[in-house]
Formats: sequence, structure tokens, C-alpha cells
Amino acid sequence: MNFLDKRFADADLILRRGGHVNRSSLDAYEWACDNFAELKEFYSMFSAALRQHPDGFFYLSVSGAKIRSRLLPKQCVHLGIFIALKARDPEITRSSGRIAISQLLADIETTVSRDILQKIYAPKCRENIVDTRIATEINNALKVLSDLCFIELRGDSLKPLEAINRFAELARHDNAPDETARLQMTVERGVVFQDAIEDEEYEEDNDEQEESQD
Repeated sequence: MNFLDKRFADADLILRRGGHVNRSSLDAYEWACDNFAELKEFYSMFSAALRQHPDGFFYLSVSGAKIRSRLLPKQCVHLGIFIALKARDPEITRSSGRIAISQLLADIETTVSRDILQKIYAPKCRENIVDTRIATEINNALKVLSDLCFIELRGDSLKPLEAINRFAELARHDNAPDETARLQMTVERGVVFQDAIEDEEYEEDNDEQEESQD
């Protein structure tokens, strides 16, 4: 394995930041396939496991502190599940797999109650700015999902990538898997769960950011 190969640098940057090497990044994907055994050994030195999902894409499972792990906030998890389900719509196949962001926002607004949207995207937010905050947080979540290669953003549309199926695992269990399913999803599918304490901490961070913007 050549560490000076640009394809290693491209794949390594994606994996270390918690992203996914999908087939859409063809050079990095093929290189990861060809060097999978050596890459697994390399990342094991950093207390991380390189895994290949049954759907083909690669990701890192981090168990130590040498490589920083990334826990997605609930906004990204909720939006990821929504996009994963939306991606199965036959209409998406007829549009080259792309989803107009305006249509996605309209679908979220019509299928998810405002109370739930406020709880997820605008907790403890003043009523007069709730709608604006929801829209802002959804757009922020889209950027995070794009950075981690769950989706591809291009202009006014997005394309779900293979890695979006990590959220489909949650959707199959209505976001509430039992302990057996939870363990299997964690080990085999790479789904990371967020507990209540971490969730509260994220909300507090959001509140601090909101106060600093006032």
C-alpha cells in the first residue's frame, strides 16, 4: 500500500472525519477495495476498525481516543432517516436519483407535525423565530450529511448516496430497536445511537449559540 498515493489521502480524510467512501468517489472506493486488508491493519493501530457495509461503502468504527469519533446530532439523524425513506420513492429513480431540496422541505413540512419539528430542530427556541430556526437547522443538517458523504449536494438538489442506508436501518425499527437489534446494527451496520444525556448537551450548545447570536 502506497501512503503517498493521492487516493489514500482522499480516502483517509473522508474516513477520519467520520465520513463514508461510497462508489460515487470511484477512485477512492476502488483503492479502498484493492487495499482493504492493509487499511484494516493500518487503522487498527489507531484503535479503529475499517468496515465495509453490506451495501458496499466503507466507514471507520472508532473505539479509542486516537481518532476522534463523531456523534451525529438528532437533527441529522431525523433528516437522514427522512431522506433514506424518501430515496425509495419510485419518482426519485425517474429523476436520476436526485431530490429537489425545495420538494424535500415541502414534504417534511406536510408529513411531520410542527410540534415534532420544533422539538427536533428548534428546542427551547422563542416562538416568533421557530419557523426560521427550523429551516436554518434543516439546511445545516443537510450540509453535515453532505460533509460525511451520506448525500451529495449540487445546486438546488441532493442525491442520496449508499451510506444513507445506515439511517434506513433505524427506520426499519421505527427508530426504537430492541437490544438485540441495536447490538446487531451497531456491529454489522455501523449505526451509532445517541443517548439522552448527549442529546441534552447538544441542546444546551444550541441554546448558547442562539444566545450569542441575539
